Amino acid sequence: MENSNNTAVEAYQYVGPFRLEKTLGKGQTGLVKLGVHCVTGKKVAIKIINREKLSESVLMKVEREIAIMKLIEHPHVLGLSDVYENKKY
Repeated sequence: MENSNNTAVEAYQYVGPFRLEKTLGKGQTGLVKLGVHCVTGKKVAIKIINREKLSESVLMKVEREIAIMKLIEHPHVLGLSDVYENKKY
């Protein structure tokens, strides 16, 4: 007899030490997902940008956005903590 109480194992994707969870939003350059740190449980917003789908001019704007966000330090503005890159994203 088969066990009817089998539990489904969820397959998660990871970015660095963060487990990707639900989608928080979508925009012109990609989507934003909830990330949860595997050790601390800290929740962050992770913007995922598919480089293959963007024009060169939009990629330049994304790089400028990253450079500006690295400079911002304000108690009422979300900061940029890390940037992870691969060939596609």
